[in-house]
Formats: sequence, structure tokens, C-alpha cells
Amino acid sequence: MRAIGLCAVLVVACTPTTTRPSFAPIPEALHAVINARPADVTQAARDLLQADTIPVHVVSLRDAFLETAEFAGTHRVRLWADPDVPGKSRVTIEAVYRPVEDPSRARRDLERAAPPRSPGQLRAERLLAALKTKLGVTTY
Repeated sequence: MRAIGLCAVLVVACTPTTTRPSFAPIPEALHAVINARPADVTQAARDLLQADTIPVHVVSLRDAFLETAEFAGTHRVRLWADPDVPGKSRVTIEAVYRPVEDPSRARRDLERAAPPRSPGQLRAERLLAALKTKLGVTTY
């Protein structure tokens, strides 16, 4: 009976909700292993973007996810930081834009990978470079 009570407490304590989107990053996203915990990577990314006057729309240190508001037209950057080995994170940064507006379709359906040298792609590249410099990077 005690085991059932303990299980019930554990189930109630778990929250299966997340602020991460239900979709995966685009295949063209940038990747690196950064020498910091996921929450620390997310915090550093937020600080770097805000210092560069890029508005941050969503940030969750618990879920290690960040999304900017739209900038330079319809460009947006998203960051996922996932645990790697202790003290390191697998970081994925995607840069997307919306070439057309269509209120009848979901925003993600309209997003495309930001082209090379576009404001979104350049911002994603600068963010990743700044994270590598600030926190360190692991090469395998």
C-alpha cells in the first residue's frame, strides 16, 4: 500500500508539459557541443541576443529552449540545448524566415531555412560563435 502511495505522489509531481515546440529543428540548423549545462547555455544565449538588441520571445531555462521574436522582417532564431556528457550540451540553433503570410496555415508550415548571408542565418552563426567563445566548445 505504501508503494502505491509513493507512486501516486511521483506521478502527481511529474509535469509532462514543456515550453519546447512540438516540432524538431530544421535539417539545416547549426550544431555544436558547448562546455556548459543546457540551462547555462540558454541563459548565455539570451544575454547575448539581448545585448545585440534581438528581442527574445520565449525562453525556458528548465527546458533549455529559446526563441527570438521576429527581426529583420520575418526572421527568427531558435535554440535547443540538450544534455550531452555531464557539464556539456548539444546545442542546435536554427534560423528561419517566412517568405509569405497566410493566416489560414500554421506559422511553422510557412517557415523555411534562412538563406546563406541572410539576417537570420548571420545572427544564428554569430550567436553560435559567441557561445563557443564565452563557454567553450568540444570537438569530437
